[in-house]
Amino acid sequence: MSDEKDTWAEYSRLVLKELERLNENHERMRSDIDTRFSQLTQKLSDLKNIESKVDEHVKWVEKVNDVWSPSQMKSAKDEIYAQKNKWVAAIAILAFIQTMMGIFIAVWGKF
Repeated sequence: MSDEKDTWAEYSRLVLKELERLNENHERMRSDIDTRFSQLTQKLSDLKNIESKVDEHVKWVEKVNDVWSPSQMKSAKDEIYAQKNKWVAAIAILAFIQTMMGIFIAVWGKF
């Protein structure tokens, strides 16, 4: 009977060790799932923030288009660049004339 008690005690210890191992695995799995769930929640929150920003941007674009249409924006941009190019051309012509006058005065002074 003593042999039976030792076998039963040893079996009980093995079962208890296995249960403890399974419990540790379960706890690790639970913490891993909690971590992943919190990461998923954070990413979902980020996605909702991005979605709200996109919605705000869409509303802003609609408001701007109500006041100033894209075709009007393009024509205004083209006009601004045309004016800028005229000023660049005028400055280039003046610089050329000044250079020529300087050369003319330098040559005239030698005669």
